[in-house]
Amino acid sequence: MLRGSVVAAAVLLCAGCPPSKSSLSQALGFLQVTQTTSWEESTGASGSAADFEGDWPQFFHFKSVPNYRIREVSPFVVAFIHHALTLIHESNADALGLSQAEIDAARNMRQRAVLFMKRFESAEGEPDAHTYGFWPHDRNSLSPISPLETLAQSIMKGPLLGGDRVPLNLDYFPRALAIPTDADVTATTYTTLLDDALLDGGPGPAVSFEQFFADWRDTGAIPLRLTPDWLPHASGAYLTWLSYLAPPDAPIPNDVDLVVDANVLYALARHGKTDTPGFAETVALINSAVQQGLHRTRFEDLSSYYPDSFVFHYCVSRAYFEGPVPGLAAAVNALADDLEASARIRADGTVCWDKGDPHLNTAFAVLTLLNAGRDSELLDGAIDYLQASQDPRCGSWNEAVFFIARTDGGQVIEWESSALTTAMALEAIARFRLQD
Repeated sequence: MLRGSVVAAAVLLCAGCPPSKSSLSQALGFLQVTQTTSWEESTGASGSAADFEGDWPQFFHFKSVPNYRIREVSPFVVAFIHHALTLIHESNADALGLSQAEIDAARNMRQRAVLFMKRFESAEGEPDAHTYGFWPHDRNSLSPISPLETLAQSIMKGPLLGGDRVPLNLDYFPRALAIPTDADVTATTYTTLLDDALLDGGPGPAVSFEQFFADWRDTGAIPLRLTPDWLPHASGAYLTWLSYLAPPDAPIPNDVDLVVDANVLYALARHGKTDTPGFAETVALINSAVQQGLHRTRFEDLSSYYPDSFVFHYCVSRAYFEGPVPGLAAAVNALADDLEASARIRADGTVCWDKGDPHLNTAFAVLTLLNAGRDSELLDGAIDYLQASQDPRCGSWNEAVFFIARTDGGQVIEWESSALTTAMALEAIARFRLQD
């Protein structure tokens, strides 16, 4: 698969990346050499694979079959990497110890990433026009259904979400399980477009995208796939799926996911749209969930699409600090308190957080504490840990589970990306240095 070409590129990077380079320089070098720079297509042990220019390597697999990895093509991971790269610009160059060539490389990566993400926009004239999807449109919707697709559907069963988007590199993905566009990708993409305009001369968003989120709220009119007892009826919070393709008289069950909702709040606040219907209700719901301690005891009830990796802490605190969304202060302070209490001080004096993927977990924890305004000695030890755990040859950190999905058949699908972990560690180290 394309993984082979990525490994080859990383080997070349390793050969030319002396340990004397800073952590940030090495991380930027890794991201630069692994970003897809043209249309790529290849065949390997897991079948054929393709990718568009501007993506970074990302893979998904069934949790029960971790070695059967499929190359993912999605804008979601790319949005988070782009966000980390927004710290790498001229005004920060001296503080971060970066050269003009590295600043230019970061800009080029961001611009390629934006062009990649725009591929996932629904076209003008479509019911879901100008929303963004996690996957591309189904290119084979009219082709005969294969026996393998039938078997896959019988195993996965659902959810049936009434969409038109499927994975690019999984030909037998059941088209009946195609997904619609969603609030998470739409929110993170429109924030990326804003940053592209502010930093790199892009045109910025051209539509009133806040209406997409206002249209899809938990008002009681749309049934929910899951109804945990902590979630009030008709909570007013934002729904995950932008199901414009569904028949109006046959609404498709939807989800309330608090990590998704934190990203929606972030996007709306960045664009000055905090008066959008559902904003205040969503802030209140996140504060209530954290006050109840559900992020510690029942995380799977808060999010159907994210693992318990401190990504909730990061996304809520990012909305609070960068939006900004001051109304999330209670939640962010409680999350930061929990992180300070759960830090692991290692024998060598470094500090980490470990939910199973300590590189990514620690990066999320550091960023949450910084977003919360904490001036803790734990941060020094955590940055030391991240720098010590960086691959000295290539400048990367370990891939980790960043995103998940559950089928109605009981399978769990996991998404992983070393580039994503590397970007989050880069963001944590850069933010730490910029606070001085």
